[in-house]
Amino acid sequence: MSANSVTLEVRNATGQSVETRPLVNVGPEYGGIPVYLGLARFPDVGQFEYLVHGSVGAHAVSGHAFVTVSLRGPEVAVGDHPPAVSQPILADPGVTIGLVDSGVPPDSWHSATVAQGLAQHRPMVLYFGDPAFCPSKTCGPTRDILLQLCKQFCAQLLFEHIETYYPAGPPGPSAHVNAAFDAFGLQTDPFIYFVNASGVVSDRYEGPVTLDELTQSAQGTLAGSVPAVPLAA
Repeated sequence: MSANSVTLEVRNATGQSVETRPLVNVGPEYGGIPVYLGLARFPDVGQFEYLVHGSVGAHAVSGHAFVTVSLRGPEVAVGDHPPAVSQPILADPGVTIGLVDSGVPPDSWHSATVAQGLAQHRPMVLYFGDPAFCPSKTCGPTRDILLQLCKQFCAQLLFEHIETYYPAGPPGPSAHVNAAFDAFGLQTDPFIYFVNASGVVSDRYEGPVTLDELTQSAQGTLAGSVPAVPLAA
């Protein structure tokens, strides 16, 4: 169900509203999934609450969640050198496309490892996600948007798809998290990393993202900018 006039309000630990920002519905890019994107700045570290307000017809709708803001999270950050991991790829003995890609159909981004890309000083796009099994249902649409990006940039950027689990499959007691996923400190999917020719992370995205945002990040990465796209809230 889509809502109208959706906004994000950020409140501090005392309940004081510190910022309100509009959110944009990108559902049409995500197969009709009601996804809303926006950018907000937190004034400091600590505990915050964010509230989402909107309307469906004549009815007001809302939701809220809490977040702990810190100077640095567990994930590899913009400006870092990514770990030189060697995730399984199709050139490895015994590795088949079904082991490294849950997409239907699978993509072709399984020809090189992160370590190889770094050694060759190639700018890269690293997609972490399992298109068929992602609990949020956004990994597949995110991969589809990356396929559109690839049409313009695959000749200039090395695209790599790293499944959340290896062998590729649904989460569960018998599932093994991909070692590359752990090496990047990731706890959710999908994630997208841009790495420039100097081996520095130039941009990253957690969760849904638009083709326009990715295009700007690709252009900034190829230009050597870190961050690839300056944040402007």
